[in-house]
Amino acid sequence: MFNKGDVVSYGATGVCRISGECVQKVKGENRKYLVLKPVYSPNSTVYVPLDNEELLSKLKSLMTLEEAQDLIKELPNETADWIDNDAKRAEEFEKILTGGDKKKLAGMVRALYVHRKEQLAKGRRLHAADEAFFRNAEKVLFEEFAAALGIQPNEVLSFIEDMNKE
Repeated sequence: MFNKGDVVSYGATGVCRISGECVQKVKGENRKYLVLKPVYSPNSTVYVPLDNEELLSKLKSLMTLEEAQDLIKELPNETADWIDNDAKRAEEFEKILTGGDKKKLAGMVRALYVHRKEQLAKGRRLHAADEAFFRNAEKVLFEEFAAALGIQPNEVLSFIEDMNKE
């Protein structure tokens, strides 16, 4: 398990610092919660019930510097098949976004990026749902890259571009 002060990745929320535990009364019963503070949204707080294994399983260790660099090097080669069925694609993207597998998340971002380019070439735009998935997945992935690399999330794209020029 993680400890107070640890920095973790939490599902679609992204990079968070564990600030401790608390007890809150919900429907007349006291429940214990793990309190998370999103690192890049310091005014937010996330409460994870300590008795909910499914939600607790979304807590993951951050990738290391080496893991981040390796994944960034692989990004141009990432391929993900596009799912034509909107409902199935949304279901799959939701699983990936909340699942914590960074390689799958990178593949999802890559698939959405490529599909967006194809749509723009045709004078079209991504569906609103796909655009939302793209923004959320990119946010989660870039926040974790930023934490591992010691940079800000808004510096990640240029870092990726510079690293993949070599």
